Amino acid sequence: MKKIAFLVLVAVLTACSQNPTSSEEKIVAFDTGFIDSTVNPCQNFYQYAIGGWRANNPVPETESRWMAFNILNEENRQKLLEIVDVVRQNSSANKGTDEQMIRDFYNAAMDTAAIDAAGISGIEPILVSINEASTQEDLVALFGKLAPKGVSTPVGLYIGADSKNSKMNTVYASQSGLNLPDRDYYLQDNEKFEDIRQAYVAHINSMFALSGQDPTVGESILALETKLAAISWSRLERRDPDKRYNKKNLKDWDTTLDALPVEAIASGRGFGAFDTIIVGQPSFFASLNELIKSENLEDWKNYLKWNTITGFANYLGRELETENFAFYRTKLSGTSTMKPRNERVFGTMNGVLSQPLGKLFVKEYFDEESKAYMSNMIENLRSAYKDRIQDLEWMSTETKEKAMKKLNAFTYKVGYPDEWEDYSKLEIVNNSYIQNIMNAREFGYNEMLEKLGKPVDKTEWGMSPQTVNAYYSPSNNEIVFPAGILQPPFFHKDFDHAINYGGIGAVIGHEFSHGFDDQGSKFDWDGNLNSWWTDEDRSKFDELAQKLGEQYDGYSPVDSMYVNGKMTMGENIADLGGVTLAYEALQKQYEGNTPDDIDGFTWQQRFFLGWANVWKGNIKEQELVKRLKSDVHSPAEYRVIGPLVNFGPYYEAFGTCETGSGMHKHDSARIKIW
Repeated sequence: MKKIAFLVLVAVLTACSQNPTSSEEKIVAFDTGFIDSTVNPCQNFYQYAIGGWRANNPVPETESRWMAFNILNEENRQKLLEIVDVVRQNSSANKGTDEQMIRDFYNAAMDTAAIDAAGISGIEPILVSINEASTQEDLVALFGKLAPKGVSTPVGLYIGADSKNSKMNTVYASQSGLNLPDRDYYLQDNEKFEDIRQAYVAHINSMFALSGQDPTVGESILALETKLAAISWSRLERRDPDKRYNKKNLKDWDTTLDALPVEAIASGRGFGAFDTIIVGQPSFFASLNELIKSENLEDWKNYLKWNTITGFANYLGRELETENFAFYRTKLSGTSTMKPRNERVFGTMNGVLSQPLGKLFVKEYFDEESKAYMSNMIENLRSAYKDRIQDLEWMSTETKEKAMKKLNAFTYKVGYPDEWEDYSKLEIVNNSYIQNIMNAREFGYNEMLEKLGKPVDKTEWGMSPQTVNAYYSPSNNEIVFPAGILQPPFFHKDFDHAINYGGIGAVIGHEFSHGFDDQGSKFDWDGNLNSWWTDEDRSKFDELAQKLGEQYDGYSPVDSMYVNGKMTMGENIADLGGVTLAYEALQKQYEGNTPDDIDGFTWQQRFFLGWANVWKGNIKEQELVKRLKSDVHSPAEYRVIGPLVNFGPYYEAFGTCETGSGMHKHDSARIKIW
């Protein structure tokens, strides 16, 4: 299981750094123009800190939200597009080289005339194979054969680290097969979702018409997906790693699924021999077994056709791509305008050729000094966490010793891999966009297959170097920070320390804290799902987590909809831990030599302003609704204020917030977990 947390910060524009590179060239770190001085920071610190920025930065027409993350990601994209523009002019690049693959992928994807002319021809063999199914057995066989081609089915089979034996890979089965963002979109009876369901039916019919298929099947596909949604576990249910770990003898399990022979499906997907399987949602598969028998075969075939068409829609010509955008990006997310073709193509290529592009990125835009600064910050954060654990009043000595063992075992990766992934088995041609997509999906799928029965490669990265993000991996017990997030405006080795620690430092603390949130804390120092707590300590932890969940349950960012404090629990715990640890680590960085004020702000205030800037942004209501249902992260405003109302140094930095003010919590009510 991989857990990834999205944490971002945009650098600001005017104030000088504590340690500028030269007197002529000062590194800017914080723009006081972002502040809304009409707002009391004790009333709403989010609006106070970045209200000025929000007023001047509406969501662009090509976006559904506009945040620090998006801005930095856009800057990275432009840097890489400039590199790609040079590479694609190299006609002499040898086949199989990074340059050849980048050049030919990009050029083929930009040839819209050829793509339009090809239409759906690239997926016609798949559609034919679906049409040929005449029995229930044929249908189930398709569940096996279609997955390597990148077509979604209700049976999710994948290979990953065994949660209870993290050194070895094993086979997992997980529910799958829905095309709306969450099961609630199918099941909740309210005006918002009913409108979306009607639009979804119309969208399916339009896509079928454009593909030369029966344009009247939308209702039946929605009905079938609704039945799949009804048997699917909720996101909240799926958060518990203990409930998701159900190890079964494959042959014994197959006997209970008379219509759904998982072994045969796995074989059809190219899986080698295996004896056991870890089932994420056993009740889903038991119910799916009955649906296979009860639902009309033609409805299942139309459903698989739909998954094929929608899964390849962006590579089959402008009409299908435009219709796909109109529903998934406009209707569901509020985005009104497509990005330019070259940017859309680059987004796809960045997924397909992530490491070849990453090599070029880090060569130009990442330096070893930044890596050294990050390593020092990480160790300061680790030291701060040790202090926090030792000082905990609610945790016993026995559990503290094990928590310390896990913390000491944390490893980290910064920047880029020591060894780059081998892409030699991936063929990229210069005359077919859809063929390149299919080749890439097959390449990625075969990479997964090669892991079966083998030890876990602990050197593998879950993100490309150019990614603006960071993550914690429970099975590896490691935190990872790609080069993409370690640069201006997010981070710079010459920013004043308060801004760096309020920004990337809180990200580091966030990822550390994921190892001790309500999910990560169930994994031990070796990355195994293994309870290392006393029962009493776990009960005390759960009580504190429940209180934090209740706090977030009270936040309502859009009419009649609330944050789900239980679903967002892990991220909320990590945000609270991240701010707390970074603040204490900053003091270790200063070693008692605290700096002078900058732009009239103390180092304490700059730390919290830096944290707020991590989450400055605006968002369309449609996207906000979608995220409230499908995102394990709280909305940006509450990621800022949620931790701070529990953190004493915030009150001290901006004056004692009085009882009744928006940001006030009585000291006795403040939640301290780590």
